[in-house]
Amino acid sequence: MPSADPLLPFEVTLVVKYRVAGTGSPPSAQEIAAEGITQRAEELSRAHSLTECDRLRGKLAIALSRWQEVARTGVCAQAQCTSVTADPELASAVAARESAARRQAVLSWQHEQREHSAARLRSLIVDPLRATAWWFADNQDAVDKLPEVAKQFQAVRDLLAPTAAEESAGQLLDEYLTDVDVVERGRVLFQLRRMFGEHRRDDLAERIDSVDRDEPGPG
Repeated sequence: MPSADPLLPFEVTLVVKYRVAGTGSPPSAQEIAAEGITQRAEELSRAHSLTECDRLRGKLAIALSRWQEVARTGVCAQAQCTSVTADPELASAVAARESAARRQAVLSWQHEQREHSAARLRSLIVDPLRATAWWFADNQDAVDKLPEVAKQFQAVRDLLAPTAAEESAGQLLDEYLTDVDVVERGRVLFQLRRMFGEHRRDDLAERIDSVDRDEPGPG
């Protein structure tokens, strides 16, 4: 029977029983019953990989134990699943693939988290005022240290700032967004995101998203 990978089948053994409603019996009642059971079983097998033989056997045992008519033929069928197996080499290969996919998913998630954290930290490094405010939010009992902390954030920003003191469009936009309310900020960021998307600069659009998420909400 087919698995979730159509080219990698299960080996399933079923004991099929049938009965006929009313009088008389179709000449191919046994074949009809077998086909009906096969169709019911394949619906389940296609949802499982070769690493899930035991789970599939349990589901087949439950699903096929019910008497069910086959396509209005008058033939009702049920079955007992006696075994579900898979080629050991194929099952091992599928297990290795699934393990690799899980590791890749974890690595991707970790990378996304790291990128998000880096974006948030970058936004704080270039804005000593925000960085100081975030620090103070977690250390409100250390007011006496606030001036020194502010100086340190300022020094870090100056150390990492470009050597040229020329203004840029980004700096002008930062200054504008500093004093606007949340609604205006959202409107401006929306327009930027749409403009970047229209010019297929998804990398910039994603950075706008991080800026939007990293903006502290009202206290």
